[in-house]
Amino acid sequence: MRTQLAEISASADHLRSDLLRFGFQGPIPLLSPAECTAVEQAFAKAEAPRPLTWFKGHAATNALVHEVATHPEIIARLQLLLGNDIVLWGAGLIRRLQNTRQVWHSDMETADPHSRAMSVWIGLRNASDISGLRFVTGSHRFGRSAQEVMAGLNVDRFTLSNERMLEIARTMDSAAQIAGAGCGDGDMVLFDGRLWHSGHNEGTAGTRTALLLQYAAADNPIPMPENFDYSWPWKVADSPRVPTVLVSGSARNSPNRIVPAPMRPLKGVPMAITTVATSVALPLAEGTTERWRTYPQFSGQTSALRTMTCDISVLSPGHRLQPACTDAKEELLVMLDGEAEIEWADDPDETGNRHPMKPGIISYCPATQHHTIHNVSIRPATYLTLRWRGGVTDSEAPLPASTFERDVSVADLKPIARKPLFEQATHTLNKLHAHLTTLQPGAGYAPHADAYDVAIVLLSGEIETIGKRLHPPGVIYYAAGELHGMKNTGTTPATYLVFEFHNRLTQHSAKRNAASHRKNLLQRFVHRLKKAAGANRR
Repeated sequence: MRTQLAEISASADHLRSDLLRFGFQGPIPLLSPAECTAVEQAFAKAEAPRPLTWFKGHAATNALVHEVATHPEIIARLQLLLGNDIVLWGAGLIRRLQNTRQVWHSDMETADPHSRAMSVWIGLRNASDISGLRFVTGSHRFGRSAQEVMAGLNVDRFTLSNERMLEIARTMDSAAQIAGAGCGDGDMVLFDGRLWHSGHNEGTAGTRTALLLQYAAADNPIPMPENFDYSWPWKVADSPRVPTVLVSGSARNSPNRIVPAPMRPLKGVPMAITTVATSVALPLAEGTTERWRTYPQFSGQTSALRTMTCDISVLSPGHRLQPACTDAKEELLVMLDGEAEIEWADDPDETGNRHPMKPGIISYCPATQHHTIHNVSIRPATYLTLRWRGGVTDSEAPLPASTFERDVSVADLKPIARKPLFEQATHTLNKLHAHLTTLQPGAGYAPHADAYDVAIVLLSGEIETIGKRLHPPGVIYYAAGELHGMKNTGTTPATYLVFEFHNRLTQHSAKRNAASHRKNLLQRFVHRLKKAAGANRR
């Protein structure tokens, strides 16, 4: 069976053919011995993160597991089978003691006949032909789970032999076989989420460990078993919902609960930012001794940015921040109340160009630009700043220091109206985008997830998001990959500024490069499989 699979797997079409006919494909080399050890240790350490919500929730909390789950060779294959929009819904370390086996079963979460889901099993330690997974070939097309069929026959799955299992399977498909993928340490096997399978360890080397990763098309709902009970008949829990992580494409139409991808903490950097939604009551108090006072809103790292901080500051009348300095971070400033002037200079000892700042006006400042702010009025000036570090782009024309004024001269009565403000690469972002949105009373949009971070500043009206009702000025931050929606719950239009931080390639380049990358990956694994087929024939 193993030779047969290798021989027919010489193209992307044959990859689909393998999965259609047999329900699985493998073994496929993936991890080095050192990488296998690192993954196993990621679960063994005392400080290892606990899974989110349920025992399969390691995908949302363990950064190393997420890195393996987004391995390009895995994602390239999944995109061929599930499309571009994919979520990772389950992950965990599987330990199988010597001379033990797991009963034949179907994974309840993906056993629906119409399910579009794939699992990846990766051997980490003591994996071999006699200590891996066994599959009933073609069982993903039976239209019924192993638990349902066994219950209907009044068969005890815990004492069911492989021979009896095969007899039952052949009443549904005479060509059915029991086969294993023969994975060693570092090898993976892909299998359809509906496939009947079991685990076993008949080796003599001791406990076998493996990493199980479970994926689905983003629009494929993943149910939560009630009380984690996998016996037939299945019962689905209304809550909690299964946490899923977006690993490819978009989750805009996903019915699943999307959570941010986990990240390895950076030295000296605060914890990761998740979704933030808060209102600020103005006026804020001025400093008692200093003429400038700041109110931190949030700070941390995200899956798209190395750092992001947000502060609201109050600058006393007649005061100027000293000196005109540069910052290692890029900066957006939004005037909330009062008036001031932003100053940009080529040298800190020179007087630069000043630009008036009134409520709603935005300024952008590159990390290399000397800048400061003056309050030239008789009232305190209150403003919000967003500062971040991203990567390093090769843009030939990065956005220079600039100011942007929102245009509200023409009323737009559409339920949702967006007016673009700017969109351009910066020194650390492939694209910084901004627009002004007007949301009419009762209007809104359904929850979705974006592949980039989004910051929102509510200027007027009332909105509700992630279960919180906000009034102006409101501050919202949606971390990349996290599910969010919005609705105007007030009686007047709501207006807000939207900033998108694209720390990846532009959409056109991303599609072009992703297609090229997938092609290269496919060529690599096709070449590898051809070599394997040749070795087997010899």
